[in-house]
Amino acid sequence: MTRPRVMLYVGPLEGPDPLGLSRAFTPRRTADGALRYETSSGRRELWAFDDPERAFAFLERRAVDVLLLELRDRPPGQGETGRTQPFDQTAAGRLVARLFPEGEVVAGIQRARVLALVGPDAGGTDAAYRLGQLGVGDVLCAPSWDALHRRLDGLTREVAPGKIAVCLAGGGIEGLLYEIGVLRALDAFFVNRRVEDLDLFCGISAGAVLGAFLANGLGPDEIARAFAGGSARVRAIGKSELFFPNVAEVGARLPVLLSEIARGGVGPRGALSSLSRSVPSGAFSGARLRHYLRHHLEQPGLTNDFRKLRRPLFVGATDQDTSEAVLFGSPGYEHVPIHRAVRASAALVPFYEPEKIDGRWYIDGSFTRTTNMRVAVEQGATMVVLVDPLVPVRSDDPGYVRARGGIFSGMQAVKALINGRFDKAVRAIREMYPEVSFYLFRPHGDEMRVLSGSPMKYFFRREIEELAYRSTLAKVRAAFPELERDFARHGVVFRDPNGPAAPESGRFAPSVGIGI
Repeated sequence: MTRPRVMLYVGPLEGPDPLGLSRAFTPRRTADGALRYETSSGRRELWAFDDPERAFAFLERRAVDVLLLELRDRPPGQGETGRTQPFDQTAAGRLVARLFPEGEVVAGIQRARVLALVGPDAGGTDAAYRLGQLGVGDVLCAPSWDALHRRLDGLTREVAPGKIAVCLAGGGIEGLLYEIGVLRALDAFFVNRRVEDLDLFCGISAGAVLGAFLANGLGPDEIARAFAGGSARVRAIGKSELFFPNVAEVGARLPVLLSEIARGGVGPRGALSSLSRSVPSGAFSGARLRHYLRHHLEQPGLTNDFRKLRRPLFVGATDQDTSEAVLFGSPGYEHVPIHRAVRASAALVPFYEPEKIDGRWYIDGSFTRTTNMRVAVEQGATMVVLVDPLVPVRSDDPGYVRARGGIFSGMQAVKALINGRFDKAVRAIREMYPEVSFYLFRPHGDEMRVLSGSPMKYFFRREIEELAYRSTLAKVRAAFPELERDFARHGVVFRDPNGPAAPESGRFAPSVGIGI
């Protein structure tokens, strides 16, 4: 049975039919003073509130297809235009302040599904300007009844869904384990599909490792078992494969250094310049990690070829010499073996030395991109699940970061830079593609403290993965109406394995982005 299209109106409610919708809807008052309009077919319903707090509470309980904001004194059908109140004083304006707080990335409804009605006076112009800054989908100035309902029809009409994409950011070993926990929790809600059956995958650094297995058909449960101790198709990765010293590069640079020192050094500072050039490009070689990936991706039933994957995979890396983002798996780069592309994407200097492919040197993709979410949209995704573990720790205690030493401080700085860039990118892509639903999962609270500092926390794998799993279960239940609606649009039955989801306060918190 098709779910009814739900509209939410926020504005003045006066008279038995303040919205003038009786020609198409049957209105009735609810116990809490709201108005509920429903068509005879039951395929559309509209809830009307004049109290922004009750409207916000409704949004926490129900998934809404269209939010209609009345910013005039007189609602549609009650006069030509009406005098517009100051934006911040209207019920709709106060609700917008709750839904779209300044500087926040996330919101409780897609901005493309917000329709605002303003008057033709200066107040209406100001409201339209303010709403435009927020990226609200559309603003109509004193529309006729027919024009308004044509627009509502367009917003509530079912459109053919596109693809569901999973975009995974970097974050080292701890980030990889966090992402496994997030996807394992999401997978628990799927009824007729699995995470590995979604339509396409984008991965960078640690996310590329996970993406390579997912695109090959391995699910998050099997991958979690593999990293905890091994599974039928994937054995546990060892410390020596992650942290094998870069002795080969040291051995190659040492004779050159000794030769230059014997001549008094080469460069503007003589011996000092020669000594600085002799430092290896990474502490670990990554050769054994490359071998581990190749060994598993060439097993029967898996593939090491982008062109033969059961689901498309795109791996982001950075050309070290040009600082340009490169997308392995895209035209011109699909011939590169997956294990080489993943190794390049995970070459986080100064931990790992760069990877040489086709005569070019590549380093970690996080230096130029975070999740490649734009690539997912360009590949036809209309719903994108983003997982970003690269969040800096936040503490009100002065000196908290400094007290934990240089590695912790350095990684805090890197995470802050990447995280700030990512937030700006999310805001930009939200405006570019307002019709796409983005769901962002990132560490929050205790997760941030566990994930802070060095990305090489090999020994904490179970703690990180389990914490991410439990916290994501709570986040999914908090955002259940929107997730259920958007997955249903894409043919995925999304159901709480423990029964109906109960609304939680703070449902639109930044730990999970709702319909960005």
